[in-house]
This record gives sequence, structure tokens and C-alpha cells, in this order.
Amino acid sequence: MTANLRTLAVNEETKISEVLQAFQSTNQDLLLIDQKTIITKPHLELLTDYPRTVTTALVSKIKNGDTRISQGRITGASSGYHEVGYGNHNFLGIIRLSQYQREEITAVLSKIDGSKYSGNAIDLILVALVRAALVVAPASVAGAPFIRSSNPNERSETQKQIDALNDARLRLKLANRANDGFFSVFFLRKISKIFTWLAVRLKMTPNQVTLISFAVGLLSAYEFSIGSFWHIFTGAVLLQLSIIIDCVDGELARYTRKFSQLGAWLDAITDRIKEYLVFFALAYGAIKNGQDLWIPAMGMMLFQTFRHISDYNFARINKIRSSNLEPMDFEIKNDGYISVEREKKSRFEYWSKKALQFPIGERWLVISASSIIGGAAFTFTIMPILSLISIALVFRGRVRKSLTWPKERVNKELVDYQIDSFRSKNSTNRFDWLEPSLLRLIEGAIFIELAIITDLSKSTIFLLLFAILFNHYDNMYRALQGEKKPIWLSALGGFIFGRLLIMAIWVWMGWSLTILVYYFSALFFIVSSAQWILSHISKGKE
Repeated sequence: MTANLRTLAVNEETKISEVLQAFQSTNQDLLLIDQKTIITKPHLELLTDYPRTVTTALVSKIKNGDTRISQGRITGASSGYHEVGYGNHNFLGIIRLSQYQREEITAVLSKIDGSKYSGNAIDLILVALVRAALVVAPASVAGAPFIRSSNPNERSETQKQIDALNDARLRLKLANRANDGFFSVFFLRKISKIFTWLAVRLKMTPNQVTLISFAVGLLSAYEFSIGSFWHIFTGAVLLQLSIIIDCVDGELARYTRKFSQLGAWLDAITDRIKEYLVFFALAYGAIKNGQDLWIPAMGMMLFQTFRHISDYNFARINKIRSSNLEPMDFEIKNDGYISVEREKKSRFEYWSKKALQFPIGERWLVISASSIIGGAAFTFTIMPILSLISIALVFRGRVRKSLTWPKERVNKELVDYQIDSFRSKNSTNRFDWLEPSLLRLIEGAIFIELAIITDLSKSTIFLLLFAILFNHYDNMYRALQGEKKPIWLSALGGFIFGRLLIMAIWVWMGWSLTILVYYFSALFFIVSSAQWILSHISKGKE
């Protein structure tokens, strides 16, 4: 990734015109580094080796700092002249100017060129970009010494501390996610680091690790499907092993800097397949104990689809709405930001709320533990209860938040690419983030109702619904990456109303649903996935 990057050292004598000329003279991103800054190589790699599509600055978290970060972007910065209200980070004097924002950056730098305000050019540039409402992302450093100081002795001492560090160990530490769910952070990732170290030594790729996790997940589902206690116990243990290995692929990607859209898609899709196959396996194994659990199994699969799609869509749209800033005059000394003081959350409150969101770590822990304690019947009793509590708490806040938004849509394509139906072009619905989930819920509920009121094979209906819900996940992950499924693929899938019509005709004619299972499974699992993969391979060659 450094091939698309050039570096410019900045000191007190550097002029903004020099930075502007360096940025305009090439199509490469420009990395500005204050000569007074001393950091580790792994910290610098956060800007040089990570994929960046917007301008990104290196920062460190600190109370009353010189830079303000909120909603995942820098919203306030300071210089020798400019002041920031409620700073919560320090800018470390390193920033990567993105060519994706070439026109905007050029306009901003041209406007402040020749500025007589005191301060390092790199600080003035950050202030100008932020006040022009340009998106500047933060990359936070931690876990190792760093300094930005005009004192040479301080810089020398920090450099000595850095020289004594083990870079590989620091990279491994930085690769670990600290903002995951409670169970993942305090248990799963404590173990996954060992596997990540082993994967690094074996020179494995993130996608290889993802496929291993997928294989372990499939083996887990097989064990669950047998239905006896010790097989369920083995399945539960394998399910935990699968999620531990699943943590490794992301850690390995961050360690090796091997990121790809294919990897992100593969990781997300295989997680859904593993989880829903476990639901299928538990219901299948319960039959041997005289229990018919297909309806709750389908209900959990549909519920999780509703929850996941709404989670992703709300998060993306909320980030866009919350990060919309009004431009501010560069000439004003203080940005005038006033913090609304809120009582700081205790660690218990923070992590308990994380757990109540019922992320994948906690969810799979409940599946494993409940299946061992009381078998599939207990799993399909406790899972809906915990899921409903979680969604009630989460959606209460989301509805309140949505009601504060203007009645206009943002990032319309994100939702429209997932509808799989028709929509009014004049829609102004601020709750549009919920529409794809509601459509999935309605479609899935019809399939479950069919399983309840007819004598059709419930296991077959489960598999048919599984294939259709996978299609909706596929649509969502494409939309999150700014892509829409080709119209010919959507047409072959019949769209929502076409599928329901086909289903009605099929049942009325008394034809075997197995044919539809084969058709939609081949279309959505194989053809659609192959089309996506091949299209991205083709893009990579262009």
C-alpha cells in the first residue's frame, strides 16, 4: 500500500504552498510527518499500510487534548493560533492526505496558502480541513511510547524506549480489537492471540483462517445434528473453537496488512451460514428425541436476520447523519464547541450494555451453554427471550434517535440496493434504515406461517428460507460496499413478490418444495457468490 504514498517531512519552516505543490504534483496520497514526532514503526503503519479512502491523522487519546474526535471523525483541531473546545485527543503531527479528496483538499490549501497565523503548517492544515467540514478520520496509537516534542532530549529518550521494543509483539497487540463485545474482549481474544501468533508463524492468509473457522463451524453443526448429549457437548465446544478462530482472521489481516473486500465478505457470510446451520442441526437432532423444534429454529433464524440487517443499516446511516458538519471560518480563533457534560459510565455499566446488545460472542456462548444444559429445547427457549430483551433495549434508543433526524433520506443507495422490490423515488422516510429488515420479516413470517398451517416438510421450508435469507445478506453486504446485485441475478431470484407468488403456485399445485430448495440454493449460494467473487477478481486485474 505504500506504493501509492509519498512522504514529506515538515518542520517550522515548511510553508503550506510547499505541501500544496507536493500534493498536486502526483496522484499519490501525501504523508506529512512532523520532524518533532517520534513513534514506532507499527504505529506509523496505521497510516502507511492500512487501506485509507479519506484523509487520516494519527492521534492519541488524552483528556483536555488539542484535538476533538466524535462519531469516528476529527471535529476540532488547534494550532499556534486556533483553539479547540473540549479536546479529547492529541494530534501527533502525522497526517495522510487522500487523493480521493483531491479537489476539496486543493481548494482548502489554496485558500489558506500564505496564512500568517502562527503554528506548524501541518497543524494549520488539519484545522483548515476540519473547519471546511472535510472528513478527516483518526487513527489512534497506544501500547508503546510516542512523543511530539521540540525537546531533542525527550525525543532521544523516547527513541531509546522504542528501540528496545519488539515490533512483532506490538503489531500483535495492535491487531487485537478492544471495542468488541464483553465475552470476546475478555475471553475469546485472550485465546485467539495465541492462534494469531501461530498463523503468523505458518504464514497463513486471513482467508485461509476464515475457511478453517468455517470448516470447524460445519463440524460443530454436524455434532449438534446427532442429538445425543456428548455429541451436543462436542458441538458446543467446536462452536466456541470456531469463533475463536474467527477472531484470528481479522487479527491476522491487521497484523499482516492484508485487507480485501473479498475477505470482509467471506468472513461475514460464513458467520451467518455457521450460525443458521447450527439452528438447523439443533432442530434436526431434536427430532431423534421426539421434539419438533423447526418453528422456533426458523423463528430464531428470521429474528437474527432482522436484527443483523437493521444493526448494519442503522450504524451506517447514523454515522453519516451524525458526522455532517457545517463549515466554519478558518479565521475564527476558537471553534466555540461546548460539551454537554454527561456522567461518565462505569466500567460495569459500559460492559453490561455491551453484553446486552447480544453480539456474536455472547450469542454463541448462550447457544453452546444452553444446549449442554438443556438440549435444543432449552436453547430455543432462552435464545428468543434474551434476543427480545436485547432488541427492545437497543431499538428504544434507535427510535428516539431517528425521531431527531430531519425527514430526509441519506445514503439512499444503501437501502435501495437491499429492497429487492419497488420503492417510491419521492420517499422521505427517516426510518428507511428499518425497511429492508421489515421486508425480510414479512417474507420470512409467511414461510413460517406456511410451515404451521400445512403438512409440508418443515425442514425443507427451513432450508428454503435459509437460502432466501442468505440472498438478503448478500444484498446487504454488497450495499455496504456501495454495490448493487446485477439485475439479472435479482430477476432470477424473483424479487420478494415474485418468490411469494411462485411459492403460492407451488403449494397449490402440490409440487415438491425440494425443487425450489435446490434452485434457490444454487442461485443464491453458488451463482450469486461466484458472480461477486469473479467481479472483484476482475476489478483487481484492471
